[in-house]
Amino acid sequence: MSRWDKIKNGVLFRFKGGIYPPENKITADKPIEHIPDPEYLVLPLKQHSGAPADILVKPGQHVLADEPLTSPSSPMQVPIHAPVSGTVEAVAPAGVPHPSGFKEPCIRIKCDTPEEQQKNAPFSHDSYPDYTSVDREVLLTHINRMGIAGLGGAGFPTDVKLRSSAKAENCQVLIINGAECEPYITCDDRLMQERADRIIEGIRVLQYILNPVYTVIAVENNKPEAIRKLSEAIQTSGVENTRVTEIPVKYPSGAARNLITVITGIEIPYNARSTAYGIVVHNVSTVYAVADAVLRGKPLTHRIVTVTGTALEKQTNVEIPLGYSIRELLTHFRYHAPSTPRIIVGGPMMGFTIHNADVPVIKTSNCIIAPAQHEIERTKPQVNCIRCGRCARACPSRLIPYELYAFCVANEHESALKCGLKSCIECGCCSFVCPSAIRLIAEFRQEKAQIKIEKLKKDKIKAAKERYTLKQQKLAEEERLRAERKAAALAKIKNQQASAGASEKPAAAGADAELEARKKAALEKAAAIKAARAKAKAEAAQAETAGTGVKAPASQTPAEPAAEKASKSADLEERKRIALEKAAAIKAARAKAKAEAAQAETAGTGAKALEKAAAIKAARAKAKEEAAGAGQAKETSADKNKGEQ
Repeated sequence: MSRWDKIKNGVLFRFKGGIYPPENKITADKPIEHIPDPEYLVLPLKQHSGAPADILVKPGQHVLADEPLTSPSSPMQVPIHAPVSGTVEAVAPAGVPHPSGFKEPCIRIKCDTPEEQQKNAPFSHDSYPDYTSVDREVLLTHINRMGIAGLGGAGFPTDVKLRSSAKAENCQVLIINGAECEPYITCDDRLMQERADRIIEGIRVLQYILNPVYTVIAVENNKPEAIRKLSEAIQTSGVENTRVTEIPVKYPSGAARNLITVITGIEIPYNARSTAYGIVVHNVSTVYAVADAVLRGKPLTHRIVTVTGTALEKQTNVEIPLGYSIRELLTHFRYHAPSTPRIIVGGPMMGFTIHNADVPVIKTSNCIIAPAQHEIERTKPQVNCIRCGRCARACPSRLIPYELYAFCVANEHESALKCGLKSCIECGCCSFVCPSAIRLIAEFRQEKAQIKIEKLKKDKIKAAKERYTLKQQKLAEEERLRAERKAAALAKIKNQQASAGASEKPAAAGADAELEARKKAALEKAAAIKAARAKAKAEAAQAETAGTGVKAPASQTPAEPAAEKASKSADLEERKRIALEKAAAIKAARAKAKAEAAQAETAGTGAKALEKAAAIKAARAKAKEEAAGAGQAKETSADKNKGEQ
């Protein structure tokens, strides 16, 4: 018989380890009840495996039932929705169900009265009754938007698990986990008994998304009514390649890897995912939530919780909105605290004790246990390990818990990881069978938390080192670029100076020669002007002597007529005037040349000094030429006037 034939015929296999604790299924025959909504709901932003989604609401905002309060921005984020209509009072840290008792960001909603809730219609979401005509990716996105995460206890986002298998298109077996092997818990049992048809609807949706070869609903044989109801629903719906398989009562047969071994005989390594082997496992409550989300557009806002323990007057299964206070829930069922009060969230094997009952019910809260004094008494105090090996024989993960415990106590983190700490599913089998009453699971959980903290510290240090290295590289690169730019600028300046020096040497020599020539010409012109002035002065003196009436000696030239004397006197005056004008022009030209020279000197220095000197000399020469030209023009005009006379 092949493996497929064994799976279809319900042939079972065994997994290593496991225990048989008292079942205590006290509420197995208690139907699901509904209780009035509380006055306040406190909804933690993180109710799943992964980071919390982004907040959409603000204090004072009124929200409708089923309205989204957060929005996911990454694949591992799942939103939360308002279970009932009400007003957001605060978005602040509050207590959450966790053994440490720490606080996380929560949204506090004041619920509307029942009359107001009836008036306010729920927030409308898309639904896909004819889902077979819709693309699978659309359905997966819708499942995420409806806030569905694993309700079996892990809280892994459902759409992520489905998408990984649907993308690979390798789903061979779809296993619906209805084992509910842990003592006390009966919420899944009652769900299968009362709402089997809705579970089958959810199975149909998953079959469309995953397209598995065969589907198995695994239920422990201590739930005969649930098995009967599911079998009838399968026959009524006509779903194909699906069967209910009864598995023996053994804890922890409900763990995903153990259940796969029981159904298929395949042992999935703890460093691999079951989807890689073509097997997908989902809890019955998760399948029920998928049916509500896809077919009715109903987000995950309520869940069924088993409320049990002999410290309560009434023990039952109740469907309540997420965010319901555990203290109010216990008060509703009349809790009488024993001398040593203890409240357990989850089952007695994998659950944890909370230090404060003022914490809300979240998506992964499947059971609340309020034990009486006789239920929590220990047989004897914790003593040293005797290395009997019972824990190793009971461990379903094939670990050696007493060796792992020794590494955890000694804070040898690396050795604990090598010993298989990450493979521990925290089922509690080792603690249950330990004759020394050692709290092994508590030590393992603490060690996991410590390793996580150490990893976060190392990641921060590594990130800081990377940032520092990148900064140093950036600074070095900037310094190199500055040095290159400086060197290039200096080289350019040197080249320019060298080329300017080579071209300015002959120009400077020529400019000096020209300057000397112009200087010589200017001196000659000044001497000529000086001689002209002396001649003019002598002629003026002669004219004055002649004008006084003194007679010249007989040996001299005879006296000139009066008209000729007057003409000479006028000519002398004209020459005197011309000489004075030439002197004034020369003085003005010198002043102008000096001003131009001063202006040229202040205009620039350095490499262009020779050019400026040449410009000064040229300006001076030009001024002298202009003065000489002006004097020559006036002499010409005077000679012309004399000729006319």
